[in-house]
Amino acid sequence: MAGGRTGRRPGLSGTRDDILRAAREEFAARGFRGATLRAIASRAGVDTALIRHFFGRKDTLFRAALDLPETTSRLIQAVAITSSDPGAGERLARTYLALWEDPLTRSVMQSMLASAVGHPDAQALLARDFAAMVAEAVSHTSKDMPELRLTLAFSHLAGVAIARHISKAASLTALDLDSLVALVAPAIQQYLMGPLPGAR
Repeated sequence: MAGGRTGRRPGLSGTRDDILRAAREEFAARGFRGATLRAIASRAGVDTALIRHFFGRKDTLFRAALDLPETTSRLIQAVAITSSDPGAGERLARTYLALWEDPLTRSVMQSMLASAVGHPDAQALLARDFAAMVAEAVSHTSKDMPELRLTLAFSHLAGVAIARHISKAASLTALDLDSLVALVAPAIQQYLMGPLPGAR
């Protein structure tokens, strides 16, 4: 059987998962523009033909690599708020920031960030996915101006995560997750539940 087969490594049943894992790492390190199927294949230990077999083009692989349904579900559940929810800010802050603490989901978040910088196609994909998540979350809340509230909250949390995990700001990396959540939650609570001056 030697010499005539390419693609799947012998005896490995998790090849597709290996490709997705390698893709997340490559997109996180190089972004959508810099990552290549050849590099992803090398990292996964497979032929590029196998990647094309499973996923076709790079943009399809990108979407698959960032698709963690349980992550989106956790975020949507975290923002399922009513008109009065004193724990909404803490719940969303903890849920979102915890995604950056877990190695698997952190690689997804980093891939999103690295890929969105300077590449219109990746920006469009991520914008569409974010809009879909917000639209789903909006259906679970009875607050006024829910899209604005959720966008403000996620923007704030993303900035904190970037400063902690990408920029490595010493004042933030020194904090444990509980301390960070305690500091950030009041602002998120204001976005989600408080008045929004100037908003109409």
